[in-house]
Amino acid sequence: MLKIGLFILVLACLVMLLGLLYISFKMLKETQQKQKEESKIAKKPQYQLHPKLKQKQSKK
Repeated sequence: MLKIGLFILVLACLVMLLGLLYISFKMLKETQQKQKEESKIAKKPQYQLHPKLKQKQSKK
């Protein structure tokens, strides 16, 4: 009887673990998708080159 109870407990823990993994991957995909959409919408900042780097680029 004790072995059956232990088996059921281990099985329940494995099912819970798999469920949590599924939920976490689902949340991760949603977050990555939102981040991708936000990066498309957000304006990229304008960077200025250092004068020495500008000179090197103009020489090439």
